[in-house]
Amino acid sequence: MSDTEQAGAEAAAPEDVPGGDPSPGGADEAAPSAAEPSESDPAAASDRADAPATAPADDAPSKNGDSKVSPQEKERTAPRRETDEGGSFSRYQEARQQISLNRLNRSAVAQGGGSAYYAEQLVIGGDNRVEVQAVSVPSLQVAQQLDCHLDVDQQAQMAARLAAQHVLLLAGKPGSGRQSTALTLLAGCCPDDRIRILHSEAPGILQEISRRADELLTPDGFVIDLDDREVKLSTLETLAHLARKQGAFVVVLGVLGRVDPDQLGPHAFEHRRPALGEVLAVHLRRLLAGHPGACTDPDCSAEHTTAFTARMLESPQVQRTLDGAVSVRSVVEFAEVLAQSVHTEDTSLTEVIGQWRDRLRRLAKQLLRVPTETPQGSVLDPHRQAFRIAYAFFHGLPLADVFEAGQLLSASVLPRYETRELAPANHVFERELDQLIPPEMLASADAASDGRADDNPRCARLVDEELMHAVIEVVWHDYDSLRHPLLEWLTALVAGPLERIRVRAAQIARILLCHDFDSVYRDLIRNWAGGKNAAYRQSAALALEMAAHDPRLMQRVRGQIRSWLGSPRWQFQDSAARAYGTLVGAQDVPDTLWALRELGTRPELAFSSSVAFSMAWLHLSAAPGPASDALDQWISSDNDHLTQHAIRTLLILSRYSAGPDRRDRPVLADTAMTDPDRADALVRLWRHALMGQHSSTRAWDQLRRWLLAGDADKELAAFLDGLVPRICARPLSLRAGFYLGMWAGRHPDSRTVRQVRHQLAKGALATPSAS
Repeated sequence: MSDTEQAGAEAAAPEDVPGGDPSPGGADEAAPSAAEPSESDPAAASDRADAPATAPADDAPSKNGDSKVSPQEKERTAPRRETDEGGSFSRYQEARQQISLNRLNRSAVAQGGGSAYYAEQLVIGGDNRVEVQAVSVPSLQVAQQLDCHLDVDQQAQMAARLAAQHVLLLAGKPGSGRQSTALTLLAGCCPDDRIRILHSEAPGILQEISRRADELLTPDGFVIDLDDREVKLSTLETLAHLARKQGAFVVVLGVLGRVDPDQLGPHAFEHRRPALGEVLAVHLRRLLAGHPGACTDPDCSAEHTTAFTARMLESPQVQRTLDGAVSVRSVVEFAEVLAQSVHTEDTSLTEVIGQWRDRLRRLAKQLLRVPTETPQGSVLDPHRQAFRIAYAFFHGLPLADVFEAGQLLSASVLPRYETRELAPANHVFERELDQLIPPEMLASADAASDGRADDNPRCARLVDEELMHAVIEVVWHDYDSLRHPLLEWLTALVAGPLERIRVRAAQIARILLCHDFDSVYRDLIRNWAGGKNAAYRQSAALALEMAAHDPRLMQRVRGQIRSWLGSPRWQFQDSAARAYGTLVGAQDVPDTLWALRELGTRPELAFSSSVAFSMAWLHLSAAPGPASDALDQWISSDNDHLTQHAIRTLLILSRYSAGPDRRDRPVLADTAMTDPDRADALVRLWRHALMGQHSSTRAWDQLRRWLLAGDADKELAAFLDGLVPRICARPLSLRAGFYLGMWAGRHPDSRTVRQVRHQLAKGALATPSAS
């Protein structure tokens, strides 16, 4: 979804930083030839996207008609190179799924959830296997969970349902104690040392487990955390059947909102977290149970620890702290801090609570502090702080990304803002990872409970995910000279070739927007949105999408995107089109479809695929019905630009399947199989694409893939037997005969190709029913 330029343009050098207005010199250049168009920059008379998100309503174009462009603006607009067939869209989706935006955006520093969506690419004859890791949970850990677990609502019914059906789904918010409940339920069905966690970063883990049930499911207990991925009732029923057959018990963890327990039959329960006061009480008693025997204080006794626990539970300060706790895990950590202060005077309770609340921020400041004077003199290694920042920012990503980002920050960005003497001798064996990253920053070796201990490649793992947000806050608020280097570094990261690094840079920009929207937008996001490189514009749209999950910023984000829509500069218009292809656009589908139509009529975006990518995203993730209706209107429009955007959208959507349980069925065909109106619209789209001067080659190849997919799906094959002859009716019949003859030679075993070719040869339908 992120490229209107080719890969070479994406991998711009870090110095290619978008900034000022484009130069007007391009207006006088000769137009490029049609055989090899180029992307030039139309000059802008003004820049309404310059302003904050409080643009007046009359800045936006009217909804009553198509946008009008002045003759001078048209004259300055040179054609730009058209994008490829959508490979960037797939890479962009995969990067968002890999990074698990929801997990990384949970923060006490910056409130609000992330965003992610699922779209399965249609692959004919490819290897769709998903790598699944199985990690055993130590029996000691299970015993500790059982010792301090608090029963949740309907836990008795959950246990009975798991024992009877072998599969149970717990739908609840992260941090509600779902894993503790899952381990407790599984311990009631199998031995403590026979519980495992199945994990995969890729989507489709349930489908992969079902496909490889004989290999992955053994007579043990299994926990599967789906993060924010979707789950269907048919998938759970299939998994339950296979689990019963293998003698396995499976507990799946889902997220409320994406998983509706009422629609998943008898397999799902809503998981509500227990009372936080009771969680604190049980963990305090467990931590202090053996304290008197190990304490050196002669006055320490069981009565003392019992009285201390009672005072803590009755303290108004402690109660206010519990009211602000974000998860059960944070309450457990709070209990550990209180247990360490069992002999502290009650007058110091405020200081103890303050230390717990600010522990990650204090750790972040400690990690970034310049080393003090030593007997050998001042020791200053600028690479150390830069690498720690990179390690924190790239939590969960491969160490290769951390090394590259840290080197970019320390060697390319920071020297521009520092006065350094001669560079110290740099030996490659002097910078060990263990020396650059202190132990208190790293996740412990026992972090295997989340199923990610055997990383390949090895990834950065922080002791606490929230430390990433704490480091960002400290860098932004506590070092006045570090703001501009940070923004320049993020811009350089966005210019890199890896999509996952771009997405992470946009995540960091989103957190900064929550701290200081005005200055971050002015100094960073606006430059990205007006950049010539498509990677900048895509990152700007993604950063605003994630910022919109903060209720305080929702209206400002929507207003800013609308101001991009009204800008005369094509870069900002392109950024607006990309932003509408996110969850911001899904929140108001009618307005989004109007905005995309408005953008699609403009000559400035005629050679950009951002409008088509956003329409494809709406169809796949938010509103397939309204999006299909809009495409049918576009393909019949008198505006040639809209017709081209509709064809591009068809070519993108034709590559995606209806879901993990129907990998061989294209999503467009799946909706048209049960709706004659959708089938008629699909015929019109295909005919325009097959006859288009710039789209026919790709369209014929995608139609071939559909026919080959019909060989594995009898219902799809029957549908294509009736649909393809309508698509290939005159004036396409001769060309269709040529292609079908060539495909029959290349795929002699394809029954669907042979059947459709036979029907066309008979001339069953000589005229199109929908043209």
